[in-house]
Amino acid sequence: MYKGLLIATALTLAAANSTSAWAGWGCAYNSSAGVGRNWNADSEKEARDDAMHNCTVRNFAQCRIIGCRANVNSKEDADKYWPRTPGIKYERCEHERDSGCR
Repeated sequence: MYKGLLIATALTLAAANSTSAWAGWGCAYNSSAGVGRNWNADSEKEARDDAMHNCTVRNFAQCRIIGCRANVNSKEDADKYWPRTPGIKYERCEHERDSGCR
């Protein structure tokens, strides 16, 4: 019985650790061009920084963060929390040097 309990405990801990390791952060911004979002950042700070970068690099006006959440690992997750602005197509900017994505 002790061996079974030990295995169950080890599996539970492994599952808990692996779940948190895959949890990405996402943020959404509002701007003169509508809502934009990002996902799968390593931290809330990174998600916030990336969202503001994605807005300002496109020269949108009135950029502001409208929300951030954990467990936003994909575009589909971001769609659930922050619907896209109809008719607007955004290109994802990955790095500071991606000044061409507008």
